[in-house]
Amino acid sequence: MIKARFSLLAAALALTGAAPLPAPDPATPTAVPQRTLAFAAILAESPLPARDGRWSSLSDSAAWHAIARATPQTRQPARWALAQSLIARARMADATGVLDTMRADDSALALTAAWQLAHGVTLTALDRPAEALRALDTPLLDTHPEACAWRVRAAVAIQDIAGATRAMQCALPAITGRPRAAQRPFLLACADVALASGHPGDVARMLVALGDSDPAANLRRAHAARALGDRAGTRLLLQRVEIGGTPAERAEATVALIEDRFATGDLDPTAADRALAKVAFWRGGAVERQALSLRWRIADARHDPRAALAAGATLFRYFDLGDQTAPTLLRLQKTLSETIDTAAEDRIGVAAGVFWDYRDLLPGGGEGETIAARLADRLAHAGLYARAADLLRFLLDRRPADAATGPLSIRVAELDLLADAPERSLRTLRAGQAIAFPDDIRARRRTIEAAALYRLGKVPEALALLDGAPGSAALRNDILWQKRDWAGFAAGNAAALPASRPLNAADQTAVLRQAVALSRTGNRAALAGLRTRYGAGFAGLPSHDAFDFLTAPAATLDPAKADKAFAKLASLDAPLPLAELMR
Repeated sequence: MIKARFSLLAAALALTGAAPLPAPDPATPTAVPQRTLAFAAILAESPLPARDGRWSSLSDSAAWHAIARATPQTRQPARWALAQSLIARARMADATGVLDTMRADDSALALTAAWQLAHGVTLTALDRPAEALRALDTPLLDTHPEACAWRVRAAVAIQDIAGATRAMQCALPAITGRPRAAQRPFLLACADVALASGHPGDVARMLVALGDSDPAANLRRAHAARALGDRAGTRLLLQRVEIGGTPAERAEATVALIEDRFATGDLDPTAADRALAKVAFWRGGAVERQALSLRWRIADARHDPRAALAAGATLFRYFDLGDQTAPTLLRLQKTLSETIDTAAEDRIGVAAGVFWDYRDLLPGGGEGETIAARLADRLAHAGLYARAADLLRFLLDRRPADAATGPLSIRVAELDLLADAPERSLRTLRAGQAIAFPDDIRARRRTIEAAALYRLGKVPEALALLDGAPGSAALRNDILWQKRDWAGFAAGNAAALPASRPLNAADQTAVLRQAVALSRTGNRAALAGLRTRYGAGFAGLPSHDAFDFLTAPAATLDPAKADKAFAKLASLDAPLPLAELMR
């Protein structure tokens, strides 16, 4: 049924060179007695104009003479006559100004079908199709041929092919009733509908009135020929458009030729990409959309995920993809995830840049956070702490401020500290200060905040914050060590001393620091206890001399060993790594 309808429409459109249908002879609005009636009511009672596509026309001098001599009762009719005349001569911007002036004087005009028809016509011609369709959406215009003709054009402009198809049969009298030159944009729109709805065989008959040298018509004939499998005819028509078309038409033809040659293997992906890069086109239009779709396919063929993301993301962000929006996003998310997860260790910084450029495409919920967390861990492992913190801060900022953000806020603040940015760490923590976190999260946040304060030189504030905080012993001890509070350090560090077993580097540091603190406080008894407890453990270790020197009885100290011992102890003045302090 649809196929038969399109064939009939194509046949009717092929006859557009015939004499126009006889126009009805409606009475003009001025034939209604003027008296004191509002013009909106007069216009609503008058027959609708331009059923055959022909608007009444006056000369400029006659139209303006009528307005100049108008009285308050005749001014709106004179304006209406001028607006129709401007539409007839395709001066749509001027006509819009006149129509808007009429409505400003009488808002009821916007409720009349005639004014809405004229307004919808001018909006379509001025490339405001969505507004035009709203203006033409009134029951009195549903079967009006002129309204249907412009509805076809507006619907095609926003890719509403179903709506355009419904209006085509109704539009025929207004299309065929026009002078041949004025039929062109409507015939092109009908051809677009036939192509988009899968009826390429009807395109040639629809466009017969435009001749075989019209570049815009040849573009549509080329698309129809390609759909029908006529590759030679397609290329010939596109090459003709490249010679005689406007810049926009030439760009569209060139992109279509590249697409055809890439599809047949005449151009390999690299050559196709180079050819496409040379095409200049108007940004945001149909040609850019076609070029971006082609560039995405070329990038996939070249196994270039970054180029694929660049093309696909531009399509997704700036074009209305209709029912392809969700599949396009899923495809981009898959590419983004694979690009991040498969990046080599020495290219992890590049992968982070890709993530940042396309972070708006990240899946929502746990899936997106898992991708970001994996990347942040790899960045931190590579020592890129600031980039890892920024990445996770992006997730933190887009979450609602509630208790669930606790672990993530801790991780961001830790990475800020590791990146030597204590001020930023404090800002991260204090942004969630009012949230009622669980006790373990609050204790952890206090430890990190104290570490940041300590790094900023605010030692008393840091110690006050750590007072009574669980899990903060390592940090508190290190602050006391750096402050040279030997008694306080010795008391706190005693609980952190290792068991008598093989001693790793951290264990040796803890014991040696304890020995230093005890020697500074003169606690020889405690030093003797350390010697007894850990003497065997230090035997054979490089730090044995330092341990022996610090814990030896005062009467047996050997000055010759002092230099060696102090060389071993020099490293104890450096603060412990943050990873150790906050484990």
